[in-house]
Amino acid sequence: MATADRVIWRDGTFVAWAGATVHILAQSLQRGTLAFDYLSVHETPGGPAILKLPEHVARLFETCRIMGLPLSRSEAELIDACIETVRRNPGATSLKISALIASVEAELVPQDPHVAVFIAAYDNQTDIIAHHPGEVRTPLALPPTLTLKIERRIRNRRKDIVPPQAKMAANYSAPAFAKWRARREGFDEILLLDESGAVAEAPTANLFAVFDGTLVTPGDERVLLGITRASILELADAMGLPWEKRELSVAELLAADEVFICSTSRAVAPVAQIDETTIGDGQPGPLTVRLRDRFAAIASGHDPEFAHWLTLCAPSA
Repeated sequence: MATADRVIWRDGTFVAWAGATVHILAQSLQRGTLAFDYLSVHETPGGPAILKLPEHVARLFETCRIMGLPLSRSEAELIDACIETVRRNPGATSLKISALIASVEAELVPQDPHVAVFIAAYDNQTDIIAHHPGEVRTPLALPPTLTLKIERRIRNRRKDIVPPQAKMAANYSAPAFAKWRARREGFDEILLLDESGAVAEAPTANLFAVFDGTLVTPGDERVLLGITRASILELADAMGLPWEKRELSVAELLAADEVFICSTSRAVAPVAQIDETTIGDGQPGPLTVRLRDRFAAIASGHDPEFAHWLTLCAPSA
């Protein structure tokens, strides 16, 4: 499907891709008050399907509740809208819901607090990356293993600013610039620390380490409550793998047998190096590979035990 033919759900109606715009002085654009959630769409034997759709929509509502955004839509309405948006956009692999204050405002607090909701279904590579000019037109494909740099200059995983459990645009500004710096140094990703110096997460991914066959992930207090993170823990239970949520120091992480990050866009991504330290033998570890392969089978509709994770979006008969 050509990008120009894609349609976006906007407050209950569909508009053309190029028409899904807001004013340059829109309150959320100027102030960072946009809430969002990002979902993945997968081809399955039953047609296109959205992974963990109800959980993602529920998290969007929780973000709005935490921040006080007066979202007037219901969860059921947005779930139906997501399904219909995927149906109308064949070939989509990504789905993004954005809730924002679109009114033009003069003050910090808006006079018109209506929260507009946009839902876009698209493919990152063909609809976004391929349209960037010149050297920034980089394929989205990930390397088989990632290199991480520990970000020590910023500590924005703090409840007294924007809670890490809220997927707000403002929460990603400082990490975006930090990751930009790390990319120029040759790293794939950064790893954020909390205000006490303990390991938190990557800007858009949760972190797991493996010690003697046990999965360890930082506790809930300083991280986004990732849908993929919760899915990995559910999958670990089904596979009989022990796991813990607890504080994780940098020194402990660097001594882990295996490390991987997980997110909607990356699923399970093995980590080979953190700063100058090689993790394990620098290759994807056996437990990481088991989880990665099982997760991929679920997402593609080839694991009946977890078929309930998928919401099919095939056209109605």
